[in-house]
Amino acid sequence: MSEPLYRVRMDGWTLESRQEPLVRVGIVLPEDGAVSVRMDASEADYHVVPTSDAEGSGYAARSLILRVDGERITLVVDGKTADTARRWRVTPPVAERAHPPLITLHDVVAGRGFHWEKRITQVVPGAFVASTRDGRILLVNEIPIEDYLKGVITAEMGGECPMDLLKAQCVTARTWLLARTERKHEAQGFDFCNDDCCQRYQGFTHLTPAGHEAVESTRGEVMIHRSGILIDANYSKCCGGVVEGPEPVWGVHKPGQYVVADAPPDSYARRFVPLQPGQLDEYLTGDWLKTCDVFCSPNVVSPADFAKYLGAVDEAGSYFRWTVEYPRARLEEILRTKFFERTGITGREALAELLDLVVTRRGHSGRATALHVVYHDPEQRRRTATIEDQYWIRHALHEKFLFSSAFKVAAERDQADRLQTIRLIGAGWGHGAGLCQIGALGMALQGYDYATILHHYFEQMDIRRAY
Repeated sequence: MSEPLYRVRMDGWTLESRQEPLVRVGIVLPEDGAVSVRMDASEADYHVVPTSDAEGSGYAARSLILRVDGERITLVVDGKTADTARRWRVTPPVAERAHPPLITLHDVVAGRGFHWEKRITQVVPGAFVASTRDGRILLVNEIPIEDYLKGVITAEMGGECPMDLLKAQCVTARTWLLARTERKHEAQGFDFCNDDCCQRYQGFTHLTPAGHEAVESTRGEVMIHRSGILIDANYSKCCGGVVEGPEPVWGVHKPGQYVVADAPPDSYARRFVPLQPGQLDEYLTGDWLKTCDVFCSPNVVSPADFAKYLGAVDEAGSYFRWTVEYPRARLEEILRTKFFERTGITGREALAELLDLVVTRRGHSGRATALHVVYHDPEQRRRTATIEDQYWIRHALHEKFLFSSAFKVAAERDQADRLQTIRLIGAGWGHGAGLCQIGALGMALQGYDYATILHHYFEQMDIRRAY
């Protein structure tokens, strides 16, 4: 334990003393389109001050609005315009560590770009810094990591989940955060965003006593690979039966992540690891599904209980197996907007009529990682365009975002062999690598403890304390 367990650069991060770091989380982002943000404190005044004292004095505020005014932000306190500055810092009153003050944020985007996108109200601890980007608000929450995790585990999964699921989710989320291999937002001036791009974080909005206990009882715990490095501990909602390896998803090897059936050691599901092309039909629709013991299957976690166990912004549905169907014209519209125009395939090369979708490469769990779009251009020439990467495949085949890329294509054609209807028959929700959240829930419901759950999804690792 003499050497640091992680290598990162973050404000407030102290490697030598192993103190709990602060994390900067983007709550309202420029792409959300907000030109103002409303904040209401229920218990005590917050201190609001320009980040440069030369720009004005501070204010005590119980209710405030921060509104874009050109390149500056106007502060409105209790309904009255107070001042303007380039950046504002909103600091909570001093309180005991166990009971941090909370402030309510209104109209916050959750599920950016996904099929469950919506705007919600959040109750959030910590301090805030507000600035502008391209005429829009950027609001960053500065918060100790353990408080941040309380807002993650009860947003990623529901706070009423079994304790060992919450602990497993907490250790996984903490390990991923401290590994810090994905630096998506450094140029924007914060460490992580509050949504599925990084990790869902919704403050203490849905925090339960169980969620609080799960974080406190695993305080500082992380997963260390036998090589001595922090595991880059990814996770997704539902693997569908086979946990995907990191290579098909990110194109890199990640020590500790591996391909495994999300089922007990003697399960029939083990025969699908890795999934071979000739097994795809049986894996997706075979009779074995009626009695399968896969941890993320409806036989273990009933969809009727999803409302209790899933995160508040998730929508109940069938994530283990699903079907999405399009008339040809509708899928053509989606492809034109989300693939052809985005990639600049227009004019004489544009999509006039879709002829077929052909998966040309799959990962270990059957997830498509390359897809041929076969079509006629405006001059009736047959062309093929390729979509690479499971993320962009999911983006291109849905008006918002497809559940996963683990699907087969079923086409209906007319007597002239023209495509009429396209049906995607699929498995899982998300990229499928690392911890399967619904599978981990199934394991917890069956009595597995959190350490056993983590060892199921991550190989050759130990659980240790980073601070």
